[in-house]
Amino acid sequence: MRIALISNLLPPFGRGGAEAYVKQLGSALAADGHEILILAGSPGEVQGAEIRQLPHLPRLEPSTAYLGKLLWHARDQWLPSVYLSTARELKRFRPHVVHTHECQGLSAAVFSAIDRLELPHVYTAHDLNLLCARVSMTRQGAFCGGSCALCRVQRSIRGGIVRRHITRLVSVSEFIQRKHVDAGVIPPSRAVVIRLGADTSAAAPRALPGTGFRIGFIGAVSRHKGIGTLLASFASAPSDWRLVVAGAGDMHFEVEAAARRDSRISYLGQIGEAEKETFFGGIDALVIPSEWEEPAALVAAEAIARSVPTVVSDRGGLPDTPEALVFSSGSPVALREALGRLVEDPARYADVSQRLYARRDEFSWTTHQRRVNDVYDAAAEEGRGRPD
Repeated sequence: MRIALISNLLPPFGRGGAEAYVKQLGSALAADGHEILILAGSPGEVQGAEIRQLPHLPRLEPSTAYLGKLLWHARDQWLPSVYLSTARELKRFRPHVVHTHECQGLSAAVFSAIDRLELPHVYTAHDLNLLCARVSMTRQGAFCGGSCALCRVQRSIRGGIVRRHITRLVSVSEFIQRKHVDAGVIPPSRAVVIRLGADTSAAAPRALPGTGFRIGFIGAVSRHKGIGTLLASFASAPSDWRLVVAGAGDMHFEVEAAARRDSRISYLGQIGEAEKETFFGGIDALVIPSEWEEPAALVAAEAIARSVPTVVSDRGGLPDTPEALVFSSGSPVALREALGRLVEDPARYADVSQRLYARRDEFSWTTHQRRVNDVYDAAAEEGRGRPD
């Protein structure tokens, strides 16, 4: 099958989970014998895939002034150059299915090109990009519902074009699917939830150590990720607990300072794939304390695939995390209590880990890719304009 994947960026230019996912998916599909074209707003290398670069807006920096951000999002609604480039490459490649992902910086023009060529279109909703300019429906830490004027414009343009021509919508969590169905982007019959998958080769049932409790955090070290709440919660933790933080972000100075003050805290900074196994092997529980509408964290899938219990906030799709303990977002006390419930009952901890281990095939990358392939087959079968 000829499959075209479209992403805003590719690693290392795109450091998010969606960009990493497209690279992994493209390589895996090529290894299975599919012809893969990846259209992205940056160069990149994906084994076995052909890569063509699309025009892309300059990166929007967090420090950009409000007016600059407003202008950037206005330009990101529809870019003629992206439309022409996307249409040209798709005409040349003639895919059986086009699979789109994060499109910030490319605009809705990629969707217009697919619509114009009447190609079967699968869209993976990694977040709320079709419905909200900030992709999170979060303002000042609280759910806002995407009610601002810019979000309404984006929902009308981006969501409207996708609504006009989409064969299947894949969501990374029930929360994300529900938001798109409720917004009328797609009917429930054409929407499917496919959880992110991970390598399960390191899966093994776990038990609490005789002494101590090791907590891990990995991801963007930023306020919206709840790192401040985690540090505040850990300050009152028992003396034999340990906290390991991995990642980079605008709060790294605060984490470094906390590690200097408290010898129980270790800050690793940004780590690569090779160091992840050591990180997960050295913790008893993963904490995801996000304070925005987190769609579905890839690190949760990576922890689950290793039978590591998780403690998550009640934001976005995080409560959908299998076997997770859920606490009230932004509350250090609630987080401390949730961790206490996990560590104070070794039998419960072991039972959670055992259940994750028993379900490991459900969380594997192999299962994930098989389900994505099933969606491709269905889309190609019923989509308009299927090439010969």
